[in-house]
Amino acid sequence: MNIKIGKGTMEIGDKIIKLIGNKVLSVSVIAVQGACTDEMCPLIKKPQCNITEDFEIKDSYKIYNPVKVEMPDEMYYSIDKGRQCVKVKLSLNGKIEIKGLSLIGAV
Repeated sequence: MNIKIGKGTMEIGDKIIKLIGNKVLSVSVIAVQGACTDEMCPLIKKPQCNITEDFEIKDSYKIYNPVKVEMPDEMYYSIDKGRQCVKVKLSLNGKIEIKGLSLIGAV
């Protein structure tokens, strides 16, 4: 299923849609320390997906139909500005993964 996000799209796999049901797919950005052993290594920004009972992120972009999705405004603008086609699917080990997302000016 493709959901229009500004000038970009988010493709959500059928298995994820069944998994979400009436809950909310919450997409966010986390900052992870790089692999360097010194303090000079920059933080690496990674997208993260969770399925929550209700909307949890304040100041977020919300989609209500056909499935409930929320993401920070910065991520919405990144997908819109870059005209990205983001794919959300279930990996072989059963985790939700995001492909095709390039964080342009996101958190």
